[in-house]
Amino acid sequence: MGKRKSKKRKNKLARPPKKKTPKAGVAWEYPVAPPEFEPWEEVEDEAATSPLDAPSVPWHAPRSERPFGAVDPSMRESTRYRKFRDTVAAIREAVPESRKSFATYDVPDLALRRWLTRYCSQKEAGKLADWQQVILENAGFNWKRGRRPVKKAAHATRKRPPGSKAKPTNRKTERDPSADSTDTSPKGVPPREAAWTEACEALGGACAATNPDLAMQALLGVEEPLYRWLHKQVLAARSDKLEPERRQRMQGLPFDFERLIAERDFSRWRKAFNAYAAGELENADNWAAKQAKARKAGDLPEWRIKALDTIGFDWEKAALPPSQLKMEARWRRKLEHYLKLKATHGDPLPMAHPAVKPLRSWLSRMRECYKKGILRPELVAEFEAKGFEFSGMARFRENQEREWKRQFDKLVAFKARFGHARVPSSYADDPEFGAWLAHQRENWKLGKLKDEKIAKFRELGVEPTYKESSQTPRPHLSAWLKRYRKLLAFLRAEHNGRLPKAGRLLEKDRQWLKRQRDKMQSGQLEPWQIEKLDAIDFNPEALPGPPPPIDWEDRMARLRRFVKDHGHARVARSCPDKKLYRFVQTVRKNKRQGKLSPEQERELQAIGFSFDPGNEVTPAWMRQYEALLRYYQEHGHCQMPRYYSKDKGLAEFVAQQKRRGHNGMLLAEHIRLLNRLDFPWTHGQPRAKDQ
Repeated sequence: MGKRKSKKRKNKLARPPKKKTPKAGVAWEYPVAPPEFEPWEEVEDEAATSPLDAPSVPWHAPRSERPFGAVDPSMRESTRYRKFRDTVAAIREAVPESRKSFATYDVPDLALRRWLTRYCSQKEAGKLADWQQVILENAGFNWKRGRRPVKKAAHATRKRPPGSKAKPTNRKTERDPSADSTDTSPKGVPPREAAWTEACEALGGACAATNPDLAMQALLGVEEPLYRWLHKQVLAARSDKLEPERRQRMQGLPFDFERLIAERDFSRWRKAFNAYAAGELENADNWAAKQAKARKAGDLPEWRIKALDTIGFDWEKAALPPSQLKMEARWRRKLEHYLKLKATHGDPLPMAHPAVKPLRSWLSRMRECYKKGILRPELVAEFEAKGFEFSGMARFRENQEREWKRQFDKLVAFKARFGHARVPSSYADDPEFGAWLAHQRENWKLGKLKDEKIAKFRELGVEPTYKESSQTPRPHLSAWLKRYRKLLAFLRAEHNGRLPKAGRLLEKDRQWLKRQRDKMQSGQLEPWQIEKLDAIDFNPEALPGPPPPIDWEDRMARLRRFVKDHGHARVARSCPDKKLYRFVQTVRKNKRQGKLSPEQERELQAIGFSFDPGNEVTPAWMRQYEALLRYYQEHGHCQMPRYYSKDKGLAEFVAQQKRRGHNGMLLAEHIRLLNRLDFPWTHGQPRAKDQ
């Protein structure tokens, strides 16, 4: 069943709907200025510096009191307003200053004339804004359009007899600018005809050639004013507006005038040709590809082919697909980058250099394409002329020989210094040099070393394998140098790089020096090892002895002065008195080892010395605890916010105790004191580290 319609009262639909009548006397009013505003007066914008600007008034000014074309200051700052005003200012500058008012035809620029014409049409249609009209009238525009009015001749101003007709005038002659110039034409020849004849003869002289194709090529290079005149004749001939006599004279010129009429794209092709020859044509590769395609299809005239040949047009390159041309353009950019790197970092440029990393794949690809013969010969010649080497093997071998000579010179210097050429493969002073000599010996064993290089090695006493002697074992040079450098670093930090007569040395260092003394006396040390030991004032007869005993009274006097100045006996590592810091560390070490006498221990305890500061409550912690106690007494809890603005240091202390308690880093005394304040632990009651 369908939906049942509701019953409606009789005559319900016949009643007309009630119309809402507007209240009498209600009309739109502009918003009234707020009470804090001063009474309206015309306000000049400080940023307005042009006399062309329309008057400026505040937004709350009543419309009845606004001058014609007035705008508010925000409108003056808009892009639309400024662009319109600047364009009018440019037009005013283009008009001579002698003219107080100007019309559209007085503006020399065609684009600006069209711009003015558009706004004149808007004014006629009633669509021009008031402020635009004010700006134009401030500039002196008189709203006239069209051509400049023609001045009447003197005889035309005379009064004609009644009933006589005015003599018809030739408007073309009146508009011709040549009429105002001096008449130099032959007697009886109109000036326009003489000018046309002169242009025709000039064009014939510019294209003088026996062959019509050569004459067509000459048209490509004629001056622009002369070509524009020729283009007008071609257009007139295409529309059958060229007089027969003139067309016959144009056909008598060296070039084929009828062919020029038939080739409708001649002007466009001539413009592109000249731009391509000057290297200023955009998308030159696409245009060249189009010419090659037209030649292949037989659509390119012969004279155009010859014209392109005269400028060295590369037909083979132009016939390439656009994708390959783009790829070759990328290759040229990569080549420029590679040449800049060579100029910056030197030639040859090593492939391992970090700056060459982005170009390695490109270099490999270029050399691989060269081996396969894929690259065009012209591209190869271009790259080689710029200094790019496609066969990298010759340069690789040259670099190898240069590197071999450099390492061999190191070997000569090594033998001159130490008296032998037994360089270990793990030579600590120059690991690269040791690995190189080991590699040369390996190649010697495998028969891969050249005879001239073997002869040079034999002159220095280098053999493919060394025969070890049981009487004089060869020391491990790398390990010896590492141990020597550690000792040298300690001496430079503590004793200015020299062995002291008696000083604080590590026991392992003292034992190593004793072994060097024994080897020196038995003649087991190499000359270079003895040289390095002499550099640190090594004396086998008088080795550094143990440090003298600590002057207890002197150190205790220093410690008492420190306690008096700082209020505690915790000497930090950053203390300027290094002897006092070492004394404190030694005392704590002796306490742990049980080497401290009871008298010394009682003397240290009397001044508040701490033997184990890590397991004691420090005064700094107690100061923070006292501040927390005051906070607890004031607020009744220790629930301090993490970012407590009144005391950020105390907030950090509370957070740190929670974290240290969770990690088990607090002492039992710390926990006991904090529990007295109902301290809010994050993960339950912590466990002390000293329990």
